[in-house]
Amino acid sequence: MVKQKWIWSALLLLLLVSSLGIYDRWVTETENNTYEIAVPYHEIQSLAADSAMTLDEVISALKEAGLNTISLNPTSLYDLEQKEIITIYEEDILYDVLQFTDIGDDFNPENEGYYITIPELPYYQALITDFFNPDKLTIGDNSFYFIAKDKNTKLSTAIGFDETAMKQIKSQDLDYILRIENDSSTINNQNTVNTLLDLKDDNNSRLLFSGQDVIGYPNMQNVTAWTDQLHEAGYHFYTIEFAQQKGLQTIARNTDYNTIRLHSINLDNKTLDKNIEQAIRAVKERNIRSIFFHIQSGDSQESLNNAKAFVEGVHNGMPEHFNPGPPEPFNTFSIPVWMTAIVLAAGTLFTYLAAGVMRNKKLQLAASVFMLILTIAYFLLNKLLILQAFALIIAVITPIYAVLSTAKLETNKISKITFQFLKAIGISFAGIIIVVGILNGNAFITGFEIFRGVKLVYAIPILVTAVLLFWRIAFKLVRDHGFTLLKAEVKYWHLLIFLLIAAVGFYYLSRTGNAGTVSEIELIIRSTMEEILYVRPRTKEFLIGFPFYILALYVMGWNKIIGKLLLIPGVIGFLSIMNTFTHFHIPLHLSLLRTIYSIVIGYAIGMLFIYVYKICTPYIVKIYKKRWN
Repeated sequence: MVKQKWIWSALLLLLLVSSLGIYDRWVTETENNTYEIAVPYHEIQSLAADSAMTLDEVISALKEAGLNTISLNPTSLYDLEQKEIITIYEEDILYDVLQFTDIGDDFNPENEGYYITIPELPYYQALITDFFNPDKLTIGDNSFYFIAKDKNTKLSTAIGFDETAMKQIKSQDLDYILRIENDSSTINNQNTVNTLLDLKDDNNSRLLFSGQDVIGYPNMQNVTAWTDQLHEAGYHFYTIEFAQQKGLQTIARNTDYNTIRLHSINLDNKTLDKNIEQAIRAVKERNIRSIFFHIQSGDSQESLNNAKAFVEGVHNGMPEHFNPGPPEPFNTFSIPVWMTAIVLAAGTLFTYLAAGVMRNKKLQLAASVFMLILTIAYFLLNKLLILQAFALIIAVITPIYAVLSTAKLETNKISKITFQFLKAIGISFAGIIIVVGILNGNAFITGFEIFRGVKLVYAIPILVTAVLLFWRIAFKLVRDHGFTLLKAEVKYWHLLIFLLIAAVGFYYLSRTGNAGTVSEIELIIRSTMEEILYVRPRTKEFLIGFPFYILALYVMGWNKIIGKLLLIPGVIGFLSIMNTFTHFHIPLHLSLLRTIYSIVIGYAIGMLFIYVYKICTPYIVKIYKKRWN
């Protein structure tokens, strides 16, 4: 016991020192509090074209509602023709047209390519000539640009950005995002990069990739070279939540994760209120700093009103410490090697203590030696995967240690039960600090690097706890009775306990992961809790895990078997709070607040469980005795 106290003292000291890195993350997240609401320029154009309002009037109406950013797609020959800036003829079409004129004989249709009328504005002339370097032809009294057909020449090829659109956006004091497309042609991609470098100024610093991959992909040398150029010029890159754009992780690693998290919303998919809630939750809970919405389809006036209401609703519902404006990437913070060493040392000591629940000194020593080997391997190989494996082990053993080391009571005193509950929470936070301290830095809060093994954290602690609680009983029953167990008498209270555990298990499995089903009533309760508490505590923690753990400690003093059975769902609360903190893209202060709510509410519901148990047990025992006597 004395030895264990010394180890705990050393562990707490290491955790205190390692918390400096966690504090850096806290500050970095809280200081980055500026968000934008953005919409595509071409969708505003379509809205204006279908309404009685001009394009400027639509932009002004959205700005008045609170819109602060517009995204611009690169323009192409096809776009310029759609805007009636140019007219494009292929050789056979132009030949047919000219047959009805006096100059038909002057045209040679054997020159395959595109004949493009020369636009009036010098800017558009330069846009075409700089990108294609076309021949200039005169047919009759008309002048054309001629672009020969080849594999790199497409009407949809991005040739630059519309300067008139940029000026229009700037005139409304709005920011704009430039979108980049990946072309199959290296030459076209290089031209796009050159255009972006020429366009760079103080009002333009953010780039958003279109499609499934980044510019240059799959040639990673080109990806690195071009994006390094753009980054050095002062551009920042967006990362779209839930979209795995190929090559973007390489860019993030090469730029110290200098990215901005963006959440895309299509206003057609949900009701207005739900779209607003979704946007606010993304900024508040997942470090999103750009809300990129697509305008609702249908009647133009209704679509405009819906877009304005959405923008106003997001601003009005956003917490006060967030400010609308041009977003910035997180400030870079790095974890020094010595601090990583301290956290790993803390994890090794923690593993030694946790392995004590096995009551086998050799296993305890072997577990800590294995963690030490992982530590040495990391410093020799410098592989992130080793840190992720180390963190996974800590995350798995923490809830097991928290429950089994505190569930040895044989008393019904609430004060002692409360103390053991707080002790289990303390052990859990020791493990959480280690996991958060190991996997720390911009790589994790931007979501590019993640905690690996979430499903294992959900499953292994429950299974291991159940085995450690019942393996002796199971072994004795099998040894003494063998297959005759299958003929054993099953009593009603046995069925009641198993049905209760089965119901909890079904609910737990149905709610695990992002695909869990949620009823309409629960959605209303969730929304209400968020309005009252700022952030919603996890149902698994305050309604299942912690109450069952507290009830289990109380029941231990009456019936150890039933108490142990109740401990199994009780593990859920402790593994769930660990899981909360392994979502590194969620702000640290939010995870902490959510967990505090779960602890307090879960404790109160646990006390309620005990009260119900005390009231109901005498009646159940009375009925049971009457039935079997």
